[in-house]
Amino acid sequence: MRYYSSIADYLDKKIHSFNSDSIITLKSKNRPFLKLADDEDLQHQYHFLMERGNGLYEIGFPLIQVADFETNNSLTQLIAIETKQGKVIKFYLEDEVLDETQLINDEDLAKALLKELGKKCDRTTAESISLFIGLFDSLTNHHNDKKTTPLNIEKSLDKLSQEDARLPLVLALNKRYELRHKLELIAPKLRSQLNRVAEMMPLGHIQEMDAYCLRDYVRRPGKDAIEKAGARQELMGIKRYQNYNTPENRFLKGFCDLLHLECQDYHDSYQEAKSLYIAIERFRQEPSVKTIPRTTIFTGKPNYVLQQNPIYRSFYQAYQDYLKRRTEKEKFWGFRQALLVDVVKILWLEALLKLEGSYIDCQTKIEILDIPKEGKYLRDNQEFKILCLLNKSAFIFNLQQDTNNLEKGDFQLNVALQRITKKEPEIFNSQWLIWVFWYQPEAEILKKIKEISKDKLPICFYLYPSPELSEKETEEIIESEINLIKIPHPLEENLETGVRLITEKICYWLAE
Repeated sequence: MRYYSSIADYLDKKIHSFNSDSIITLKSKNRPFLKLADDEDLQHQYHFLMERGNGLYEIGFPLIQVADFETNNSLTQLIAIETKQGKVIKFYLEDEVLDETQLINDEDLAKALLKELGKKCDRTTAESISLFIGLFDSLTNHHNDKKTTPLNIEKSLDKLSQEDARLPLVLALNKRYELRHKLELIAPKLRSQLNRVAEMMPLGHIQEMDAYCLRDYVRRPGKDAIEKAGARQELMGIKRYQNYNTPENRFLKGFCDLLHLECQDYHDSYQEAKSLYIAIERFRQEPSVKTIPRTTIFTGKPNYVLQQNPIYRSFYQAYQDYLKRRTEKEKFWGFRQALLVDVVKILWLEALLKLEGSYIDCQTKIEILDIPKEGKYLRDNQEFKILCLLNKSAFIFNLQQDTNNLEKGDFQLNVALQRITKKEPEIFNSQWLIWVFWYQPEAEILKKIKEISKDKLPICFYLYPSPELSEKETEEIIESEINLIKIPHPLEENLETGVRLITEKICYWLAE
């Protein structure tokens, strides 16, 4: 078992062996690879390994846990890969961010991590993953057979470009279930239960006695109640106390703590987040709420109240939606590089259709997998042919992907141009190699991509800048003289902005 430390090493065929004396660190943002020997097979499936054929696996991102950060004092996770032949190799895998959404309702821990990590304690990555999943969910909603026409991309992008679709999860839940309004309604009248406690009380206050009280009464000396009450005139009686420490209230308080933590990152940007934050603060100040113990584990099998009471049920359904989104995020976290490649491919397809005079066969379908495989929604090696007539020129665009040949990029665009002139038609062919990165790639990677592209046009897209990029690295990237393009922020802007950007770039490159 050997490895390539980055995609630049893979393209340069620079393979390394693992050293048993020391544990290496691989940076996920550089897209490293793992190469198995011919006689090796993986013992398990790993939530960050993406198969590329012939025993080659691209290494994705680790889901860094708080315990990993506290142990390693860095955003790394110790990885152990085991083969069926009994060989085990270990290495550290580094991510650029710690997922803040995993902190649930521990506000003290969240504040400490935010202070120490700053922007590296991040919610944006999880929200971006959810938005990208929503794109493919929207595409498959048009057809039940998991095939959709490219003409439906525009509808899906328009839907996701609405402000509501790009709301942070906490605000989307608040809007869907009216959480703030319902919290204000339920706060002063939480459900409670009466606890019956046997205790000494003045004779005139006794309203109820049970078997225990009667036994105590019989044992006392005296002929009647007054004599048995003694000098203090007290007997054992039942007193009822109102108790708010019920399963539904423990859940409600715990979920509100979680929402409170989520709102902290957004109350400066969204007025509704601020309103929900204040409503939860007021809820916490209710005397009845203060008697409910705080717990980090506040769910279990829902009781009758959580399932039937309209207000409590709304909060429980909101929590179920929250868990679903969180589970989806965890499944895709390690594979988010592959997910982004599919998203960018969809944006390219829509950008080509936006060109004036473009046309695609009405029978062309986008095949989407029933169950995403290692972060990929699109079926491998699909091709899309788009025709375009501009003035006296005819273009044939062929968007295709060879998943097992990364030297051709994450996907390619073959461009055939035919100019109609008075003489013989002029035909030109070119190939554009398109690379996609979650984080801005390093200069070494860009130089290697440009080097292997030769007469082809290399184009590199990235979603987010690297949290730590020195001035020297920035200068080296500029000097690489490659088409490096940042995808518009999917949350602050929208995916349609990305389509317009790609369309403009296509026109520019065609003009060259």
